[in-house]
Amino acid sequence: MDKLLDIFKTIKDDFCSLTTYKLRGESLEVITPFTTLNNKFVSVFIKEIKGKYVISDAGWTDLNYYDVSISEESDDIIERIFTYYQESFEISTTSDKAGTLHYFKTCSNPRDIPANVYDLANFIVGAVNSLGIRYKDEKEEKERETFRKDANTFLKVNYNDNVKLQKSLDDFQNIRFNALITKNSDIFLVSYVTGSSSYYFTNDLRKTIVNFEISEKSKYRSFIREKVSIINDQAVGYQPERLSSMMDLLNEKTTQEPIKWSEKEKILEIIR
Repeated sequence: MDKLLDIFKTIKDDFCSLTTYKLRGESLEVITPFTTLNNKFVSVFIKEIKGKYVISDAGWTDLNYYDVSISEESDDIIERIFTYYQESFEISTTSDKAGTLHYFKTCSNPRDIPANVYDLANFIVGAVNSLGIRYKDEKEEKERETFRKDANTFLKVNYNDNVKLQKSLDDFQNIRFNALITKNSDIFLVSYVTGSSSYYFTNDLRKTIVNFEISEKSKYRSFIREKVSIINDQAVGYQPERLSSMMDLLNEKTTQEPIKWSEKEKILEIIR
């Protein structure tokens, strides 16, 4: 404990008096003076492992502990921003057993810890702030958010703790599914398709097709029982006559025909 407090004193001397800490078992939580745009103070966590100091976000960014309203349609843009910040601050990543992504830096010399805290805190601020930026038009965001909430509620009511929302297979962290449902050793991948225009709807179809195709390369592919797409047939962008070729391709990548939201009870027959 004394060693951790010495580390904190060094960090505080190098930063400012606003820096505080909490002891969390064998880790030291450093509450930095850095804040996100929604006025959340950024924390980093320091732990000594095998003679090295690991400075991490403890998975808080991935778990959205900073309480940002995330724009899911902007995943491709956000991914590029995250990559940019990771490369700029030389941030590494790892996943825990629950599939949560941790961002971290390491060093051997305690004197290097403040610089690494500075880098990681800056990374978190930039990354978290990018999550809340609205990159799409307001009409599209409202359409997507409404459908996402409705579909999420339906799955949570019927599958309770067996469903995890906006999750990835841990060997493909950049590919997220709207829902991942587990029953015993079986995995059910669920992707939503919607859009306020034909353009957005088609983009969502393309993204879903690619994600399902990539899932075939996962080390968990033998455990994937069903790949299910839920189509918002009540969306303005749903124009079957213009989407027939894309829908046929999606059908090839899933284990079931795409399920229309107006017929959502079919999901309960497939995932059981």
